[in-house]
Amino acid sequence: MNLPGIAMLLASLLVTGCASMPETQMARRVDPGQAPALRTGEVLIYGRILFIENGASKAPYGLGKPLWSVITRQPVVAPQADGAGPQPPRRRNIPFLSTRKDGVFAYAIPAGHYEMGGLVPFYYTPFIEPALEFDASEAGRAYCLGDLEVDYDASSWLGGLWGNYITHLNHVEVIDRCDGLAGQVLVDATAAPPAKKALLSRIYGRIPGFSGQFVPPPIHR
Repeated sequence: MNLPGIAMLLASLLVTGCASMPETQMARRVDPGQAPALRTGEVLIYGRILFIENGASKAPYGLGKPLWSVITRQPVVAPQADGAGPQPPRRRNIPFLSTRKDGVFAYAIPAGHYEMGGLVPFYYTPFIEPALEFDASEAGRAYCLGDLEVDYDASSWLGGLWGNYITHLNHVEVIDRCDGLAGQVLVDATAAPPAKKALLSRIYGRIPGFSGQFVPPPIHR
């Protein structure tokens, strides 16, 4: 990731907390053909992210594979370590999620009500804030988030050597293609957790946009 992208990611982590920094956890990726064995308190989330850049689909992805994160909508109480005192509630942040080359993703994460943030093609800036949320609060389930189509215009500076920049966000749309996605993720129905739809939905009062006020320099494709 280029330096502006790293700086914006760190800034987003600083501003998404409540009274304290969010608790960062890592998701467990479920690979194709792998039976999703969930731990206590976990859910499986799956779906697909499809970027449309300058009118053309970027999938199958190469360098511009989606990078994104999720963070709980409300503070949660972290598990208490042996001998430790009570911990204040904090939002749970799960960064550095990605997709397969075809845009499909499948991850095991703690159950909860999340919003999506920091969505961007790898090695691009600025970050897209899609203003979307999903509720996967019932542990032990598999939740389909649907297909997320993000249409944007982009330009490169010196052929991408000094960065790729999203210059305009055209639309962010969620499409229900869960039946087809289930066949790609829940390959063994007997071993898979019970599936449920939790389609990404618009957060009330917010619209998709960009993180911060980053303005790219004059650039050429």
